[in-house]
Amino acid sequence: MKMFFLNDDNINLAFDIRTEVFIKEQGIERDVEMDGTDKYAKNMILMKDNKPIGTSRLIVIDNKMYIGRVAVLKEYRKKGYATHMINFLLNEAKNMGYNEVFIHAQTYAKSFYEKIGFKQFGEEFLEANIPHIHMQITL
Repeated sequence: MKMFFLNDDNINLAFDIRTEVFIKEQGIERDVEMDGTDKYAKNMILMKDNKPIGTSRLIVIDNKMYIGRVAVLKEYRKKGYATHMINFLLNEAKNMGYNEVFIHAQTYAKSFYEKIGFKQFGEEFLEANIPHIHMQITL
């Protein structure tokens, strides 16, 4: 398993996974998923046996660091890969000088993020017609 940040030459590795997970599986509209902010984000990829199986991104919004677009291909879920990706991104955020990281988590994933140390704040809301919650972790 290896993880690294993407650039303009290989960003499609992330887009392919996000298309599979968010657009095909979850029915999110392409223009909502591909929101145009990737050029401001640090997108990462997780590879297993030279195959891209997971992706996520770090993005600064209003001077706050967010993790977003966390996606693992279906056949690789529940094997700890998402946890490795989140920890990789939290470490990068800390190296960039951030001591708090936020996420808009799909509500069903609340316990997953709580195990990593995220805490919910605020009320549930809809994003892309899917229930989400605000979560935050202090590094």
